[in-house]
Amino acid sequence: MQETYNDACLQISDSQKTINELHSAAIPVDVDDHTKIAKEKGNLLKIKDSAIRIKLEIAKLQNDILKNKGDEDSAISERSHGSASLSDFKTIREMLKNEQNNEEKEGE
Repeated sequence: MQETYNDACLQISDSQKTINELHSAAIPVDVDDHTKIAKEKGNLLKIKDSAIRIKLEIAKLQNDILKNKGDEDSAISERSHGSASLSDFKTIREMLKNEQNNEEKEGE
């Protein structure tokens, strides 16, 4: 869980760093240049948004663990509806991504 959180933090900082570099280093000449820069910034913002959602899902999972008085197994089981266990981090990561995708679809 900590590794996933750290990866999300790294994605956020890398995306923001790249956005800042694009802003300061790029010298657009015409509308096409502005369009390409804006498209790249949009892609970077999507990555940043995804990482923020992962961090929020981890916070929700930590909250569930606290609600279950530190019992990680029951918190993960409750959150994943019995489809994951504490030792199955891959399933938990996929669950977080699926929840993120569902939230994105609801937001559209």
